Amino acid sequence: MCKYNNHNYWEGALLKKKDLWTNYFTDLNCAQDAIFINTAVIDYSRDTVDNNWACYPDAKSLLGFIQYVYLPVAFFYTINKENQDLYIPICSSHALIESITESDSPYIDSMKNAIEELNTYWDLENSLCMKKIKEFCTGFNAFWNKDSYILHIGVFESTFEIAKYLVSTREFTEVLEEDIGLTVQQLYNMCAIFYTDTFIQKTFVKILNNKIGCIV
Repeated sequence: MCKYNNHNYWEGALLKKKDLWTNYFTDLNCAQDAIFINTAVIDYSRDTVDNNWACYPDAKSLLGFIQYVYLPVAFFYTINKENQDLYIPICSSHALIESITESDSPYIDSMKNAIEELNTYWDLENSLCMKKIKEFCTGFNAFWNKDSYILHIGVFESTFEIAKYLVSTREFTEVLEEDIGLTVQQLYNMCAIFYTDTFIQKTFVKILNNKIGCIV
């Protein structure tokens, strides 16, 4: 069994004060393996805009973060309308599904299906697992893109994927450049040198959080 496929692993990581949301999950053995994730929980009725960039070293660690950290936070917040803050209810998938089932949310089936779908990816080879995660995120984001409530997971297998996404989702490059404080050329240059420059490798996630921010 993969060590990441266990809520106890993620509870231990949190107890060790490991930054799962806005940093590198672990030191990168190879920059080429870096996988970047952007997560968001946006609820205008509760004035909540939580947005984070992080980096994971492989598909299974990323899968574990989504299944055992992000989804519990997002779904617990969704079903508990009185909560003003985000909490991390580290628990088994079975316990999370039970909590969802006992709620009065109109999205019970969608939340349960998301957890159960991710649970089928653990035995997949890494490249196929990564492909399935990205497909999952596309469907997940489409469903949860509500008028006043948004859950979002963006997964990028390279720095260039991030840059291309940012450029493709802005009608005018001038707006993008003003938003991030970088020209498009500077953005692509930074993405290119990530793979050879150790300083950029160490600071890239901080740049994503401080300059790129929310991509929803």
